[in-house]
Amino acid sequence: MPSWQRTYVAACCAVIGFAAAYALCEYGGWSRAIYSPLEGRVRMDRPPIGAEEVGYMGLVAWGTGAALVSGLLAWGAARTINRPLSDRWLRILGGWAITAVILAGTFHTWNLWPF
Repeated sequence: MPSWQRTYVAACCAVIGFAAAYALCEYGGWSRAIYSPLEGRVRMDRPPIGAEEVGYMGLVAWGTGAALVSGLLAWGAARTINRPLSDRWLRILGGWAITAVILAGTFHTWNLWPF
């Protein structure tokens, strides 16, 4: 597999991993880093309840960790493939990456909607 394809596969998988962890963290109510500006401290806790707490740092941390893990796993898996990927598989992987970002963004926007 050419090095540009290996990089493309790793980048697409990293984007998919980021989007999945970002959305699952919010959906599943995972513990995450929360900044409380009134107290002036960062703590690990469930999703913020009050409007004065900022839980976005924890969402980005979960997403970044998942992006690193999935990108490295994809890079390692792509190194084992000796032949180049077809254009069809490259388009499918890119389409999944775009879809993951759209779904995670839509889910996050829906959570912010004032219902």
